[in-house]
Amino acid sequence: MMPQVTFRGISPSPTIVDVVWKRARKLSEVAPQLQGCHVVLEASSHGSQRRVSYRVVVHLTGGTTAETRTTRQAESDNLYVAMREAFDAARRQLAARGRSPRGFGVPVVGGLHQG
Repeated sequence: MMPQVTFRGISPSPTIVDVVWKRARKLSEVAPQLQGCHVVLEASSHGSQRRVSYRVVVHLTGGTTAETRTTRQAESDNLYVAMREAFDAARRQLAARGRSPRGFGVPVVGGLHQG
């Protein structure tokens, strides 16, 4: 899975893209059925002192059913902290979904869970 990265208010950086790709690869290890990953990195200035805040949105698609979509976001004054928090939240949700009866990796046949 190759993630799509969108920068808003931030100059594109190969270092940031590399971090996103590594984190997305770890998500695909938790849920190999993932088909898509779109990450939006957004910077905004607040107040008269121009304090910059970063917002990271991780949108995942794919899985065992067409309607499986996961969106997680985080905000921080540090871009790398916001990325870590957003990806960690997505990973936790995917891991929990993998443990649930109708989550990733548990095929449902005729209403009965196989696994």
